[in-house]
Amino acid sequence: MKISSLLLTAAAFVLTSCLEVKSVLSINKDGTATIEETAMLGAQLQAMMAQGGGGGGADSMKDLVPDKAKAEERAKQLGEGVTLKSHEDVKTPDGRGGVKVTYAVADIRNLKYTPFGAKSKEGKEEKPATFTLDGSTLTMTLPVDKKSDKPKSDKPAVPKEQMMAQMAMMKPMFAGMRMTAEIKAPGGIASSDATHLTGDTMTVLDMQIDKLMDKPENFMGFMESAEKNLSMAEAAEKFKGVEGIKIEGKGTVKMELK
Repeated sequence: MKISSLLLTAAAFVLTSCLEVKSVLSINKDGTATIEETAMLGAQLQAMMAQGGGGGGADSMKDLVPDKAKAEERAKQLGEGVTLKSHEDVKTPDGRGGVKVTYAVADIRNLKYTPFGAKSKEGKEEKPATFTLDGSTLTMTLPVDKKSDKPKSDKPAVPKEQMMAQMAMMKPMFAGMRMTAEIKAPGGIASSDATHLTGDTMTVLDMQIDKLMDKPENFMGFMESAEKNLSMAEAAEKFKGVEGIKIEGKGTVKMELK
């Protein structure tokens, strides 16, 4: 999976302001699992979608905020034995709205998991993460990408003063934007070699745009990483320790389930 695929998913909706998407894969020790995918939209984008207009980002948003038919189609793409469990509208007191879709997974070993249904720059489906379960040992394999071979740009760096001015104008557009993908073990995790592990939850990806924008150099590096088509491993190394972004860069991650 390329970090650019996830950035493209987010970038399509920048001008529509608040967007928060979260994908949570919960895996039981017996190999069954559920996937909860929630997309929350700001009022502006909700209005655009209700009117059936907006083009571009609003049209693409139908993949992130699927109707029931679209969700059933995604269930088939997720692999054998995956079914749509529920599809519900959700609202929050601050005016945001969206959908929460839950999929039931009969056997984690048959799952082909791509958070948010991310696509490449060419519009193709990204290679999915796959899983094996041997006793209580769960192994997740993330697709390994080739090192990016795109030459570095010879464009001059943007002056810091200009960058700050641009970011001041852009910040309201990114307000509340966040993309998260997590793996959970409801029964608990005895041990794991995951890079980002808290309790029973492993973070595959967490991008908090507001926090990234607090430091212009971090945000600009983040945006440039999409242009350079970095792999998840490359992006994980580049943003190690940067507040506002967590990326699992290992090709294989093991968990010992309780």
